[in-house]
Amino acid sequence: MSSAMTRGPDWTPADIAALSAADALRLPLAVLTDTIESADDPALATHPSALLHLARALEPGQRLARRAAALDRLAAIAAADGPVQREAAAERAIDAARTGELDRPEQIAREILASAGPEERVARARASEALGRVLAWRGDEMSSRAAARILADTAEQYAALDCIEWQGFVLFWRANSVFYQRGDLAEAEAGMRAALELLTAQSPRRGVVLTFLSEILTMRGDWAAVEAVLSEAADLAAEYDDSTTRAYVTWQRARVASLNDDAEAVERHLAETERHRADWFDITSGSTYLADAAELLDRVGRQGAAEDYLRRAIERNPDDEFVLQAQAALLARHGDPHAALRALRALTHAPWLEVRLTWRRTLLAAYASLRAGRDDAGTLAARALDQAAELGDPRIALTGEPALMTTLMPLAAGAGSAAAEQLLSPAGLVVRVLGRFSVQRNAAPVDLPDGTPAMIVRLLALHADGLGVEEVIDALWPEVDLDDARRRLRGALSRMRTRGGDVVMRDGTRLRLADAWVDARAFRDAADRALAGIATDRAGLAVAALALWTGELLPADPYESWAVGPRVQLRRRRVELLDLVAAAAAERGSLDEARYALEQAIEVDPYDESRYLRIAEHLLALGRREPAIRVLQRGYAVLAELGVDAPPELQRLMTAAGGSPPS
Repeated sequence: MSSAMTRGPDWTPADIAALSAADALRLPLAVLTDTIESADDPALATHPSALLHLARALEPGQRLARRAAALDRLAAIAAADGPVQREAAAERAIDAARTGELDRPEQIAREILASAGPEERVARARASEALGRVLAWRGDEMSSRAAARILADTAEQYAALDCIEWQGFVLFWRANSVFYQRGDLAEAEAGMRAALELLTAQSPRRGVVLTFLSEILTMRGDWAAVEAVLSEAADLAAEYDDSTTRAYVTWQRARVASLNDDAEAVERHLAETERHRADWFDITSGSTYLADAAELLDRVGRQGAAEDYLRRAIERNPDDEFVLQAQAALLARHGDPHAALRALRALTHAPWLEVRLTWRRTLLAAYASLRAGRDDAGTLAARALDQAAELGDPRIALTGEPALMTTLMPLAAGAGSAAAEQLLSPAGLVVRVLGRFSVQRNAAPVDLPDGTPAMIVRLLALHADGLGVEEVIDALWPEVDLDDARRRLRGALSRMRTRGGDVVMRDGTRLRLADAWVDARAFRDAADRALAGIATDRAGLAVAALALWTGELLPADPYESWAVGPRVQLRRRRVELLDLVAAAAAERGSLDEARYALEQAIEVDPYDESRYLRIAEHLLALGRREPAIRVLQRGYAVLAELGVDAPPELQRLMTAAGGSPPS
């Protein structure tokens, strides 16, 4: 540290101008602001570097308005050309890149690098940082590679200048804007931790870096570590009166709350973030916040508030990538699923696509496909898990979108995803009895003997608490002598254990499946939650339950008496869920989605004429008269089959559609 740093409190602009960039960065912000902002122009005209030091000191915490004012004042009092103005231009280029403007700061940075002499080390280093930021913002692979190289070189330049603050922050920027955005979480975390080693507790930049580190920890679901990091950041924000870090902390806490389905906490933390609005809100981070807030609220079922945030984001910057992503996400969850798929396809081809979020877009497309009645939802969900695995762990998808992933996990497993199978059942055993019968352990088929052993598994799959031995015997051998039946049961269990391992467990006088995920049980439990849920949650829960339905219960056992009752119960639940989904979709204007749900309900229960009426109403609202007439004709045919007269509403709709009732 220079001897000038040891002087007392009576600083002058000349004293500050005499400092190196490194020494100026070590001064308390209050010294710079008190000395320079109150100085008159003549005092600063002979010492313009003092204004440069002030502008740089205002960079932490994104005190951008005061920083711009210092640079404007410098431009007004200093010579138009020369080293000082090149340094000031580099600062402006960094600020422009921060706001998302790219072409102009790139041009400025390249001009400085071409014109500044080798002795202008600070100007060259700052221009290098601006160029690296621009290239990182561009986001394509070539630009990202160049940004990684340039920012690493910039960090070395800062180290040579002894500007440790800048060195640490540029290492963070490289980790966040290059490696994190490209999906290299390990390299991103390593870079942020390397930055934190340089940015000590006395650094005004440390708090911001901690908030971004918490994002990576959040992706892993390491909630204790996330809270520890955010608590430290909050303490630093209080110490430095840093509104930006305060806002980022509460914003990140809102994200964590949304992933843990705590709607009240999401709303509370977002309200707190809004109370800390400052210069950060007026640049690209403000648009990102509004878009992200919309998604966080939509995730926890606060759709009205989510729409309000999205409207604000669109009004502010409709072409911002995060705003476009939020629009697509809200459509996928609760809007028109076909529009969601179109929006997500457009995002996939965007040049700024962030690799770390590719899995999420694929998962949203899977959910929209499920709601739209397409048959590729499972394949897309499996692909989303594979993409999450490329980031280091497929569980990133389950942590990052718990509700959607839980809904789609069975479909992904059915599409052949080994990761989904393991996430479904930590014990590895998965039993399917809807649409088909299969038993898998760790994604591999279990070799069950045909006949009685397999039938025992199918029977027990319907009873989560298992059955008594005599109940099993009564179901399988009702006419057989009890002692003979016991011998048959022992033999079947022995063959099963020899061929398939521990699939069935004996607990005293009861038999039950080993720890397993069973699709019929999962469907029943999910359906019960949806049908008993509060109004705002029921439609989403119903979609989640219906995702588990892959066909009739045990279609290969149509005449087994023990399967008849459960089959009827599950079929009834499915119809109730479909009616619920149709009503909710119609209420929000997603009429194709409503029509698809009603058509599925008709396949199960064709004798309720009200569904034909509702489908016809939806088709007429969409301007599709001919399809509406065909649906109404089906309704007439069903009523004729039952010997029931057509209600007036059916006749009215037929007339409105331009058709004629059958004679």
